[in-house]
Amino acid sequence: MKSDRYTKTVLSVIAVALVALAAQPWLSGWPGALHPETAQAQTSSAKYEVSVPKGWGKFVAYSNNNLLLEAPDGTWRIVDVEGKMPEYPKVKVLIRWQ
Repeated sequence: MKSDRYTKTVLSVIAVALVALAAQPWLSGWPGALHPETAQAQTSSAKYEVSVPKGWGKFVAYSNNNLLLEAPDGTWRIVDVEGKMPEYPKVKVLIRWQ
């Protein structure tokens, strides 16, 4: 009998919550507790904004805040882009194939 009473209580609480959710649009005159504020989009600016010269090469890959660029002459550059101008972007590794 105790489990039957517990089940009925839980189902009653769920039913009341569902009725409150369904009736929410019609309760526009009630306090703010029934009406949460409308969600507004939040825009955030970029943490870093850097410009990489096109002469450094075409984009090959991105990993760990580093760009891998391949120059027309076949050299590869690993460029660190996490930072502020004028020190960034800076070339960390320059790879020349022999």
